[in-house]
Amino acid sequence: SIRIIRDIINYPTYDVVLIITGDEELREMNHDMRGIDAPTDILSFQNLEAIEAGELFPPEFDIEDYYNLGDMMISVPYVMRRCEEDMKDAVTSLEAINDNKTHNGDSSNLDDHNERGISGAMSTEFDPEKRIHMLLVHGMLHLVGYDHIDDDDYEE
Repeated sequence: SIRIIRDIINYPTYDVVLIITGDEELREMNHDMRGIDAPTDILSFQNLEAIEAGELFPPEFDIEDYYNLGDMMISVPYVMRRCEEDMKDAVTSLEAINDNKTHNGDSSNLDDHNERGISGAMSTEFDPEKRIHMLLVHGMLHLVGYDHIDDDDYEE
């Protein structure tokens, strides 16, 4: 997946460090880097500064080790747990539709994914392996300067 994503984002010769870890390591890093004392699915740490989203400044030196987009950390237990939770939420939403509870115009339980930002798109993928592939795309977009907090281009 990483090779394919590197090709798509036009950085095929750049390395990426991927660390597969657990909740506690990601919780600590999330707290240290973002001030959020909770685990998360993925964190990305960009090595090269972006000229603009999708375009990085070239490495400082033309040495192989400098051709590195950055590091990504994924908590597999978190991803597995989140897949299970999202599946339960989807079943609950479908049951609500079948019970005619949403026919009064209140579809708030169906729109929860919109409040989750990019993770809303992933909330309909219940296979942890497939979701990790989606997270790799998400993380690598961060490595090349896309930021869903400030960047309108991220949605495109």
